Amino acid sequence: VKAGLDENKCKPVILVPNALFQNQIHFLPEGEQKKNSVVFAGTFGIENGTKLALDAFALVVKKIPDATLHFYGGDKVLEDALKKHATVLQIEKCVLFHGFITDAVKLSTTINQYKIGLAPYVAIPGSARFYADATKIRLYFGAGLPAITTHVPPLGIEVEKKGAGVVIQDNPKDLADAIVTLLTDTKKYTATRKKAIAYAKNNTWEMLHPALYPGER
Repeated sequence: VKAGLDENKCKPVILVPNALFQNQIHFLPEGEQKKNSVVFAGTFGIENGTKLALDAFALVVKKIPDATLHFYGGDKVLEDALKKHATVLQIEKCVLFHGFITDAVKLSTTINQYKIGLAPYVAIPGSARFYADATKIRLYFGAGLPAITTHVPPLGIEVEKKGAGVVIQDNPKDLADAIVTLLTDTKKYTATRKKAIAYAKNNTWEMLHPALYPGER
């Protein structure tokens, strides 16, 4: 609209909200999660911020030496490239790759053992990430993980407003600072996690469409 788009020519606009199914919500008690652990789940394309995550984690381990970064996703070529980059950064011992899990429920019950979920989308001109839904953020909330994302995905605005995560600029320092803060500030982490779980519970298909799921609320 700011660029001159005529709103009258693109109406009506229909918002189709995204959501989780009840069986995708699985979270552990806070004390049962792996200490100082961070997870990235999704495809490994550069627009999704996998390299950014590694660059940031090289800064994180300087402050939290026992921190670990876990990757769940596919594409062997991109995985090998990330492993090489981790080696260059000398953080290969604290970066683990667990393969690709296609089942959304199994993925949720697997990543709920970690503390924080990363969605570090990179601002690439023309990227669909500027207007596409960041489903990995919803996945993290369903697993009981507060999310750290960038200013790129629209969902980030809602995440920040709800207090269910942290929104940063897409650079290593900002991402590292956000990770360190959530891992070391117990009070802030607990408060953010509670809001992430509340978000997930209120972001189910059953809640959004009660007529289709009678008795599920």
